[in-house]
Amino acid sequence: MLKLSSGVVGGFAAALMALISGCAVNPIASHADHKSISERDLLADAAREVEFAPWPKPQSVSFVSRITGADDEDRITRSEAIEIYLEGLEPAGQRFTKLAQDAHSNLIAADRLAFIAQNALASPRLTKNDVSTVETAIKALRENRQIYINAAKQIEKSGEPIAPEEIDAIRTAYSDAIRKLGKTADALADQIDNDHSATVAQPAPRYQKDLSGV
Repeated sequence: MLKLSSGVVGGFAAALMALISGCAVNPIASHADHKSISERDLLADAAREVEFAPWPKPQSVSFVSRITGADDEDRITRSEAIEIYLEGLEPAGQRFTKLAQDAHSNLIAADRLAFIAQNALASPRLTKNDVSTVETAIKALRENRQIYINAAKQIEKSGEPIAPEEIDAIRTAYSDAIRKLGKTADALADQIDNDHSATVAQPAPRYQKDLSGV
């Protein structure tokens, strides 16, 4: 159910490659800069699609709240986000089908981001912001995975029959997507480390990657 559609990704890949090829025809530096900006916009747009979710974004407890023990009144917890999401799922008896479709759409967006990020490796100038963009999307995928899994388990407890392998398929698909994006983020960071063209006087410190917890 959650197998990524190669046709959708392949069609997008062809369109993106045509765009990149068109931007790369002229070797003049200003055109190269324009190409970098266009690719960065594509990367940011793709990351936003990955971060989108059909529930309010859960927020962690603030540092001040941890110290004082006070609650953030407007904070949405993960449990509340799951409850809100479940309330919007319909029709009854087919809620898991809709959940699986939502998860599938999120994974398609993740695959699209991975493709764009991989193509960004050919960009004439990468920045740490590009890596941060991908890493933020990875964090969103981890959160989305947990919410979809927990929501599926609650649907099952409510009486809707769900095979264990169906939930496992969602978990596995998300882990694969996170791992793929993590490797791409590593490659982007490594390329930044090896590019000294923008740091003539003093080399930039090595970018510290934190992609643990797939």
